[in-house]
Amino acid sequence: MSDGLRGRTVLLVGTESRVAALERRLGESGATVVPFPTVRTAPPANPDPLDRALRRWRSYDWVVFTSSNGVDHVVSRAASLGISFRSNDGPRVAAVGPATRVAAEAAGLLVDAMPSEYLTDAIADAIGPVRGRRILLPRSSLARQSLADILRSRGASVDAVDAYESLPASPDLATLTTIARVDVIVFTSASAARNLASMLPASTLDRIRELAIAVCIGPVTAEAAGNLGFRVALVAEEHTVPGIVRTLREMTVDG
Repeated sequence: MSDGLRGRTVLLVGTESRVAALERRLGESGATVVPFPTVRTAPPANPDPLDRALRRWRSYDWVVFTSSNGVDHVVSRAASLGISFRSNDGPRVAAVGPATRVAAEAAGLLVDAMPSEYLTDAIADAIGPVRGRRILLPRSSLARQSLADILRSRGASVDAVDAYESLPASPDLATLTTIARVDVIVFTSASAARNLASMLPASTLDRIRELAIAVCIGPVTAEAAGNLGFRVALVAEEHTVPGIVRTLREMTVDG
């Protein structure tokens, strides 16, 4: 780990699972690592659309997973319905990136396509021609519509269903009022950045914006953080937790 983080305070903002993963990986960085999860996941408020899709699992040509959370919630719901994916006569599977692929393969799903750039919209090019194909897109309740729109514009029939809810977490706000300063803030999703901005007192938020540079998991997150007034300094080249860690290892923190 680069000495660039030694002695610095790094605030980790994201889902509970990603914050925990980052905290483990940065344990020997020499930094003061402050976990501050602002997003938690939960089953969808209305599981009926997901249930209908899972019962028609083998009618789809493709299932597209845009996060490991999506895989986990789909697998859990399928198990509760008595549906098994361990068969070679189901749909082909696309995953947005390595972590999602690992989660899918752990559930017995062979991943056939993954974009070289780990962006949701890039999945459309990774899976190739889709005209006349039926595609299941299980996603977060806060997911953007763009991937479904792209696939439909190319002639696919897309069932975009909520596989899970992304909800505000309940971190200890006192954590940020007692630490002296924040040098680097790491955002792992756009919703994490928005939740942070909405839950902090104005004085604390202004102090963090002034003092800290932001490192983001990807361009969508960076855009959201920038729109909220955070000073985005770096975007991970690989839009994954290991990609963020590599970016932090290589960075030089000024001030």
